[in-house]
Amino acid sequence: MKTLLVLVALVASTTCQLRFSISLENLLQEEWMAFKLTYNKSYRSPEEETFRREVFIENRHKIARFNQEYGRGQWSFVQQLNNFADMLNHEFHRALNGFNITLRSRAAIPTPTTFIPSANVIFPDYVDWREAGAVTRVKNQGLCASCWAFSAAGALEGHTFRKTGRLPELSPQNLMDCSKSFGTDSCQGGLMDPAFEYVRTNPGIDIESAYPYEARDGPCRFLPEAVGAQCTGYVDIAPGDEKGLEAAVATIGPVSAAMDAGRETFQFYSDGIYYDPQCGNSEEAVNHAVLVVGYGTEPSGQKYWLIKNSYGPQWGVGGYLKLAKEANNHCGIATIASYPLV
Repeated sequence: MKTLLVLVALVASTTCQLRFSISLENLLQEEWMAFKLTYNKSYRSPEEETFRREVFIENRHKIARFNQEYGRGQWSFVQQLNNFADMLNHEFHRALNGFNITLRSRAAIPTPTTFIPSANVIFPDYVDWREAGAVTRVKNQGLCASCWAFSAAGALEGHTFRKTGRLPELSPQNLMDCSKSFGTDSCQGGLMDPAFEYVRTNPGIDIESAYPYEARDGPCRFLPEAVGAQCTGYVDIAPGDEKGLEAAVATIGPVSAAMDAGRETFQFYSDGIYYDPQCGNSEEAVNHAVLVVGYGTEPSGQKYWLIKNSYGPQWGVGGYLKLAKEANNHCGIATIASYPLV
């Protein structure tokens, strides 16, 4: 009788484990199908889909572990699955992060003016240029390392608004196709100052509707009749000067900047103040271009930079990032920063 009871218990336990395994597999399959549907994913072969599904499942596990650590107070931000959930981190980094400092040696541009903050000026505790109407909708660069073009176009949009009261949606594709002789490299990366120099000498940059984004390299098709903004010069913030960056954002407008977005924690950032102790702040470390559109302080007292990204609205807080401010130039946000004159 005792042996029979043991056998019954073993069968019940095995059945329970089997049901749990089947239920988990069903759940993963449902989440995978929902992910593909939500982000319109398709793959070239069944083998590639199998691989991408495994990557998706592994990223799902990593995010769950990360958010458990957040719950224990180990992080100041949370993560969630997004449209990059089927990508390995090195693929994500290589495909999207295109601020390329090595191109500086071939940039055919004059030495920019250096920003000098006004003396004895008290800056506001909170700035958000979106509220003033100086920031366009979040864009999606796709699998093209053209972040530099979106950053430059965003700065030109904001400063054109400040000057004219008109907010144009400008063409990153125009910058990608037409500024190569100034030291940019389309989907392989670029820098913002050479893009500003192209607009200054061209003169002008087309509006997005006349020169739409294609997420690929193409021939220059600039239309003089479709110019949406012009540029008379550009100003660099002193390297590493967060106070100078704060002064420029507070008094001048949105600022183009580079940062280190190569940490694995960045790929699935969802909300909170981004701080990763592994983030670099040297010129060699920064690898992604963004637009600084403001700053503020959370009720907890944590200070942050408000940053517009170009990964689409599904990433981060509607496409935005809150980055730790006054934290030793975290992720190099003030290492290479500039804005255009219009």
